[in-house]
Amino acid sequence: MNSLEDALLDLGGDLAGSLEDVLVPATLLDVDGTILWQNKASLALRGSFVGRSFAELVLPGERTQAHDLLTHILCEGEPAELTLSLPTREGYARAQVSAVPVREGGAVVGVFGLGRTEDAVELIVPPPRPGAELTPRQLEVVRLLAEGRSTREIAAELAVSTTTVRNHVAHVLAALGVHSRLAAVVAATRAGLVPRSR
Repeated sequence: MNSLEDALLDLGGDLAGSLEDVLVPATLLDVDGTILWQNKASLALRGSFVGRSFAELVLPGERTQAHDLLTHILCEGEPAELTLSLPTREGYARAQVSAVPVREGGAVVGVFGLGRTEDAVELIVPPPRPGAELTPRQLEVVRLLAEGRSTREIAAELAVSTTTVRNHVAHVLAALGVHSRLAAVVAATRAGLVPRSR
């Protein structure tokens, strides 16, 4: 049986280009767990996390599992699978992660993983960070987001620039520990910062 390298040489194929277009989200990490690359499906689902630690993207209650997964792959040099809550543009969703070591010679130099989001996606939004507080202006912004207002509409309502609105939104996301406007509205509603719609 031919190895993959032999088969690719015979074909003259470009595996890296193919991985870029695979419809399953794929990620490459270095030995420290820093994200070095995401394919198009991962970017579309999650946005760019290149340069960030894989562990910081996992819900706090699952970080030990994520750390153990990476340790197993790096130390044992064996593939591993695990179900984790990973970020999407709307919050967090359960995903089956299948990861393998990347080798240079005999040494493990990284981890390559595929993470298929489960078919029945449940939006998982973590509770706001303890002590997370929003300024009065940020509360106004998140309440307007809850009404479905666009950046321009919020800027007009508050008589500020769209850049200022984007800055407020970024601070709201950081304070609530979420990655999208929708997740911010959900988290703020659960925390009683935004009235629940009837």
